[in-house]
Amino acid sequence: MAAASPAGAKLADMLDAYPRELRSALLLLPDDADITPVGERHTKIMATIGPSACDAPALLRLAAGGMDMARLNLSHGDFAFHERVVATIRDINVNSPFVVATMFDLGSRDSVRLGEFARTPALAKDDVFTLTARHLPEYSPLVSEVSYDGFIRVAEVGDTVSVQSEAGAYVEMSVTDVTTTDVICRVTAPGSLRSRGSISIRGKSLSSAGAGRPLAEDGDDAGMDFNASIALSVLGCPPDELEFAIRQRVEYIALSFVESAEPVLAVRKLLARRGANIGVVAKIESADGLRNLESIVAAADAVMVARGDLGTAIPFELVPSWQARIAEMCRRYGKACMVSTHFLESMVLYPTPTRAEVTDMTEVVKQRADVLILTAETASGRFPFKALATMHAVLRRTEGAVRARLVETRRGVLAGVADTPPLVTDDEWWESGIGGVAESIAASAAELANARNASAILVFTQKGLMATLVSRYRPDAPVYAFTPTPTVRNKLTMLYGVRPFRLEFQDDSEATIGAALAALKDRRAVADGDEIIVVADVLGGSHGASDADCRRVFAEVARGRGASSLSATDVVLALRKLRLKVSDNLEAQLRMRTVDVADATSEMSVMRKRSKSGDAGGSRSKSGERYDYERFKAIVADAVEVVHTVQMRPV
Repeated sequence: MAAASPAGAKLADMLDAYPRELRSALLLLPDDADITPVGERHTKIMATIGPSACDAPALLRLAAGGMDMARLNLSHGDFAFHERVVATIRDINVNSPFVVATMFDLGSRDSVRLGEFARTPALAKDDVFTLTARHLPEYSPLVSEVSYDGFIRVAEVGDTVSVQSEAGAYVEMSVTDVTTTDVICRVTAPGSLRSRGSISIRGKSLSSAGAGRPLAEDGDDAGMDFNASIALSVLGCPPDELEFAIRQRVEYIALSFVESAEPVLAVRKLLARRGANIGVVAKIESADGLRNLESIVAAADAVMVARGDLGTAIPFELVPSWQARIAEMCRRYGKACMVSTHFLESMVLYPTPTRAEVTDMTEVVKQRADVLILTAETASGRFPFKALATMHAVLRRTEGAVRARLVETRRGVLAGVADTPPLVTDDEWWESGIGGVAESIAASAAELANARNASAILVFTQKGLMATLVSRYRPDAPVYAFTPTPTVRNKLTMLYGVRPFRLEFQDDSEATIGAALAALKDRRAVADGDEIIVVADVLGGSHGASDADCRRVFAEVARGRGASSLSATDVVLALRKLRLKVSDNLEAQLRMRTVDVADATSEMSVMRKRSKSGDAGGSRSKSGERYDYERFKAIVADAVEVVHTVQMRPV
């Protein structure tokens, strides 16, 4: 029998690091595929999906090689293509050991693009090039249509227009004349144009070109009208893009050219109405976005530093300092920070990076950003898998050097989180008496893990809050987050250092922790004798609360919602204010978890299978059911005091 090749032997060895039921997917990988061990790298990688790597084998190989998130730009490809990719990634999440979150990148008025070129125009200095809104079947070589007619209304003589070139840089033109349908330009910085390349006017926003449409009323029957109103009036994207993203239930939606908190808040309102647990990413690409940065960070779930377009809106020498400021502000607010564009642009055509590109990635790791984004490298480049492997290797090696330097500066003192900026609280997570406790627990867990050189931090979370807070402190150890719902699990894969798992919680906390440790042992993430930190809520202590406390908290939460009764999620909040919690089984039966509606349906199916009677329980509430004071008080009577614990224990 022939001996296995070195690559095949590597793959065979890696199979033992995963549960048996998930190994079949790994057998589909080629022998030379890279497989990233669990928890090896803290900084996450998002890969843009395009023609270079979009079928099922290629997506599986990207996931195995370290792709944590997949980006789909709705400005390219059709809905059928994007739907196939999303379906494939969901299959990977279910049938392989890898977890990949999906993000749809929506267009906007400011994300204007050229048309398609039959032959790439090579522009020389002083050439005359025309941008048009005539939308004819074909054009002469020095004319291109633009994707948004409002571009013509905003352009003025003397403006500088930046157009994406085929090499990834930008061709610059000066506007010499404007008609009702055309913008005539003179080339000042030559180059070859790219089909569907982006266009921007330096120092200008195109938002005003489509403003003025009033938002539709958002009554119970507004439905698609409200969606279309937000898409057209606030985002400047086609309504079907936003609707498609919601129906696909992707983990994140990225909003282009965000210049204030308004579009973020409008989309969050729409998502809440649709029962969609989708995170909102604000892309910072303009000077106005920088001016309103703090309010945008506070409103969004994550922020993307879109360096390509930002570099055409402000002087390019200012981009690095703004990148660092945005990363720090995101940590202050407990929000994820992404950095995009030109990390490995040379690898679109060549198999190795430049030294400057390696240094660029290293600097972002030092700034402790959550996610680095590959764009053309994986979407249309010649070496998508090598580009991913290169980024993974650079990030992993740099993280090791950064951690070693931090350990040396601590000098044995519990100062592992001293460089973390103070947290800025917001109204969503930081209800009175709740957020401060969670923040203290997260800080304690990170400090203890660093001081004891722990192998791992285990966090058990329903909504992802505790995992987010622990990640904010950038502990040395990997953070393994366990949650019962798939959407929360997938969303957590964005966070620095966090590796999420789906796990059904049991009312016996020791049984839940034991199941989590078994899962990590199966993946060789921990071993017997390792010291770990466990962050978990334990049910114990006293039952219920006094009538006076019940009435006070019920009135406080109801008043905050402008209602006389509470929703299921409001009940959970009220219980937290009372330092109480019902069992996980009862919480699922009553649909009191803040999960996507698709997750809730799936979760109830699991609960019914686990129930001996074939039903999850007669007290199960219907979606949207309200709780008056008497029903709330009955739930409080079944609730138990929550004991927040940070445990140090051996495996």
